[in-house]
Amino acid sequence: MFEIIAMITMFIDHLGTAFFPDQMEFRIIGRIAMPLYTFGIVQGYKYTKNFNKYILRLVILALVSQPFYSLLFHTKGLNMVFTLLVCLILLKYYDQTKSKSKYLIIPLAAYILEAIDFDYGFYAFLLTLIYYVGKKIVWRHNLLNIAYICINNWVIQLFSFLPSMLITKYENHPLRGRMRNFYRIFYPLHLAFLLLLDKII
Repeated sequence: MFEIIAMITMFIDHLGTAFFPDQMEFRIIGRIAMPLYTFGIVQGYKYTKNFNKYILRLVILALVSQPFYSLLFHTKGLNMVFTLLVCLILLKYYDQTKSKSKYLIIPLAAYILEAIDFDYGFYAFLLTLIYYVGKKIVWRHNLLNIAYICINNWVIQLFSFLPSMLITKYENHPLRGRMRNFYRIFYPLHLAFLLLLDKII
């Protein structure tokens, strides 16, 4: 169920970004999507049967999505799938390193995700850790949002705590079969559709 909410709210967010940039209603609704996709990455890490195949799938999705993402949003930055891919790799390192040196991954993540202009940057990795640890999720997410607002002056980011409330109160029932495959390809698919719509209009 969370996956369906993530797809719908992300589509609304990107529709607003591309065609209605001055109407904040689209962007507010869109704040729901990114935390749910991040939560999905954490769940995928915990339950995947083959980590290498999971990584490969994300690499392919990120590469396929990038041209659509760049053309639609007129940016040289890297799309969200690249961000989630890096978060997944860093999470594995964090999880499997037993010494205190694992905390060095935090400044490393900050450098990589901010220096190379990944979508959502270091914010995404910190939220990944919050969901992975799984304690005081809403409280920690709100603190992260406050820090994000102070740095980026993007007040509507506060609305992104709503998915964290959803995660703490309800159990997700992962998609199966064709719907699961549709969820996997939805990111590049919706970007291509919006780009085509933009060219037609």
